[in-house]
Amino acid sequence: MKNLIRGHIYQLKKDNFFFGCLALSCVSLFVSIRLSLSLAFADAPVMGIEELFNTFLGGDIALYIFMLLTANMVAEAYRSGVMKNIVGRGIGKKPYYLSIVLTISAAYVLVMLMGGIVAGVLAGSKFGMGTISYPGYYALSVVARILFVMAHISFALTATIYTRNAITGVIIGLAIPNIPKILEMVLGFLRIQIDLDFIKISTHMPSVYAASNDLSSFLPCFVVLIGYLILSIVVGFWLLKHQDIK
Repeated sequence: MKNLIRGHIYQLKKDNFFFGCLALSCVSLFVSIRLSLSLAFADAPVMGIEELFNTFLGGDIALYIFMLLTANMVAEAYRSGVMKNIVGRGIGKKPYYLSIVLTISAAYVLVMLMGGIVAGVLAGSKFGMGTISYPGYYALSVVARILFVMAHISFALTATIYTRNAITGVIIGLAIPNIPKILEMVLGFLRIQIDLDFIKISTHMPSVYAASNDLSSFLPCFVVLIGYLILSIVVGFWLLKHQDIK
């Protein structure tokens, strides 16, 4: 696994597409931070610590960009014959799959952490750093965000393994967490009312603005996130196992 991750890191260092995605992510973060700070004012200041966590727990646009990076990485492996070589060399498909999820997720988390630190310093220099009033809530929020990221990277990876096309893989990957909402819309059109909020990822994700000592909301959050992640990984493993790689 370690050698696979090192190989992915080396591959990313040589990949111009990665640096393009990194640049786009940084631009989206800059715009988000600038907008957040411009909306803050003296009567409702954004403290440094709060802005740090708010930035880290946000960044969905950057995540979508990293999903595209994942899809392109896998699609290129199929197109160039690298996937065939990996299988031919006896490298396990499961470790290969997990190594991609871990590598891209770690890269995204690192980018968001750096963006959060920058945002926190900028907000802190203007309004003060503030304190962490609910450390347990913030700590669990970070864990939930990491699981959220890993699940979405896995969605893009599994979808691209199935389609072998980067764009289609990203589109399907983005659609997967919205399946409950799509089902609600379809059934609503058929005049069948059903509430699927309990399996919607967006329903359970924490927010710094809702921070409190009540941590009970994290149980359904973790159950849903881990459920989606495991399901995506299992499907990805199954596709790789039964796929005829040429």
